[in-house]
Amino acid sequence: MSIQSCIHDDIYSSSDPTSAEYHSKSLWKEDEKYIKNVMKIYSEYEDKIKKFSGTPDWDYAMSMGRYDESFMVVPIIENGKVVNTLACARFDKKVYFRYENSETNKAFFQNITYGKYSRYKTDADNTNTQKGIVCITKTISMWYPDNESNPNAGGYWETNYYTNCYNFLDYSSPGWEDSGGGGYDYGGGGGSGGGNENSNQDITIDQLQNYPCAHSIAQQLPNLNNSIASNMRQIFQNNTKYNITFRAKSGLGTTDGETFATYSTEFDTFNAVINLNDEVLLNATKEYILVTMYHEVLHAFLKYQLYKLGNTEFQAQYPGVTVGYDYASNETITNTFTFIEGHAQLVPFLTTLQNIVSQYNPNLPNNVITAISRAGITTLTPEQAQLNNNERNTLLGNNLGTKCP
Repeated sequence: MSIQSCIHDDIYSSSDPTSAEYHSKSLWKEDEKYIKNVMKIYSEYEDKIKKFSGTPDWDYAMSMGRYDESFMVVPIIENGKVVNTLACARFDKKVYFRYENSETNKAFFQNITYGKYSRYKTDADNTNTQKGIVCITKTISMWYPDNESNPNAGGYWETNYYTNCYNFLDYSSPGWEDSGGGGYDYGGGGGSGGGNENSNQDITIDQLQNYPCAHSIAQQLPNLNNSIASNMRQIFQNNTKYNITFRAKSGLGTTDGETFATYSTEFDTFNAVINLNDEVLLNATKEYILVTMYHEVLHAFLKYQLYKLGNTEFQAQYPGVTVGYDYASNETITNTFTFIEGHAQLVPFLTTLQNIVSQYNPNLPNNVITAISRAGITTLTPEQAQLNNNERNTLLGNNLGTKCP
């Protein structure tokens, strides 16, 4: 799509970057609700957020085609020049700030804010998303006349690009400012990018409400009689500084879940976000969903331990193991398995996970319990892989666990 039009004086005239009021002068429709809410946050915490000289020119803030209160960027102005750009991304209930210091992005805003042009044209936005990584490219070409009094007589087009890549779900990704104690509370209500509901809950499961069976299981997690549930109660319940949020996510493929965490040692805060494969929540057995949730809670627990203990003490308490063995009653080795990358510290919890599933459903065969407890943590034998898949997808009709209603 190509758009070409005239620009009115009130659009390309530079605004007053010190103004506390917002009047959009962007060339595009913007997520004005989000921009105004971020302005309030910045105004309140400017002394903590601001890392460089210059002033945000909010009138030229752009949400780059997103309208779910999730992302925007604002040019930083000093002495009539764009000297930096500040990206502001909302991850779940927090807003994070990152100075980009990109010459390309500065030139993009410099031309929009101060360029003396008479026409412009834009290409369709280019947004690529893969496994939560969002890359935005916005292109604008501006016509610079040779003679400003006769702009149609001759001149040239100049094209500029704005580019930004960020992990929309992982607010622990590098570069986002956390000097405010792990981000800044967002009170805007939220769009599809996360939301602000139940911001005071320590263990948030409301985003699973569209999956009644999984939502019911999540309610039981901290209350069952096992050591993982005990850790959930002791660390995350009744402590607003340490939080876990569960939510469903599509497009995870063969991945059952993923856990992201961020923390601040200065403010002693820890937040974990657990994304669960929506296909698993819809099609797996109750036992499979249960052990998947506990698997991800273990990741959150270990990330919390790393935060509290530091790397050296953490490695001493949770040494990584790469190879495990199954033994027969006469102590001969019947099977050798390896731990999947990123799961070496889960060795002490394999038996715990198996016991949890066994207590939840004593009638489930031991070989099925072993398969679904080890899935995603260790390599599986072909038989275990098939048993695991049967419980992961009840549509096959071969499951021995409890099918969700």
